[in-house]
Amino acid sequence: MCTVVVDTPAKVENADKMAGTVRFRCENPGAEVLTLKTRLEKKNGEQWQTAVSKTFTLRGGETFAAGLKYQVRTIELNCAAGTYRTVVDWSRVSRKNTKSDNLVSGSMREPCKPLIRIN
Repeated sequence: MCTVVVDTPAKVENADKMAGTVRFRCENPGAEVLTLKTRLEKKNGEQWQTAVSKTFTLRGGETFAAGLKYQVRTIELNCAAGTYRTVVDWSRVSRKNTKSDNLVSGSMREPCKPLIRIN
């Protein structure tokens, strides 16, 4: 069994970049194969368009995380104006059983701008 969670895009600390993060964990001994097709999408009018994408293919121990801990994979994009979201199409193969799903984060307008301004 595997759990996959997608996070809303956020600014990378100490960098002029935003990141889309996928967190995951599989029970021991891990999945035979866990594929995470991850992308940051930018809203253009009413449509979402891929700004950057990356596929992660993990096996066995690379997918395992103990207790309530998670493994993490991140994709990054230079900061730019707009509204963004993180999307992952994932699939897991374990013991000849395949499971897949699509997860979409909430959207974030201007992820690189500070949420609170302190004067």
